[in-house]
Amino acid sequence: MNSIINFFKNLFQSKPKSDSKIITAKVTKIEKHPNADRLRVIGLSDGTQEIYPVICGAFNFSEGAIVALALPGAVIPKNIHSDEHESFTLATAKIRGVESQGMICSDFELGISDTIGEGIMLFPENTPLGQPVLK
Repeated sequence: MNSIINFFKNLFQSKPKSDSKIITAKVTKIEKHPNADRLRVIGLSDGTQEIYPVICGAFNFSEGAIVALALPGAVIPKNIHSDEHESFTLATAKIRGVESQGMICSDFELGISDTIGEGIMLFPENTPLGQPVLK
């Protein structure tokens, strides 16, 4: 019975829904987090404004990288920090004393991949900024 349920779940599983609060952004600044060795404080640009600070624990990108930035209010399709990987709505959050103004996303968190641990989703350097990632 369980395999039939899983079959239909997979058959009708929808692809990630568009969310205009998940956009392409360029990393403009990377600083060490003042209270955590495994976190960084990131500055980004969406082409019209600077978004700072955004706290991130991934290390697979550097200044100049184009990434997927979720802004407060965005619906994140997959929660990497829960066993069920349920979706959630992003809010600002104080992480080790610094309030993060967004979240830099992996392709797993965006529902594009089923593989955890590949790091932040990176785009080609000529990718337009401020564009929705999920269309």
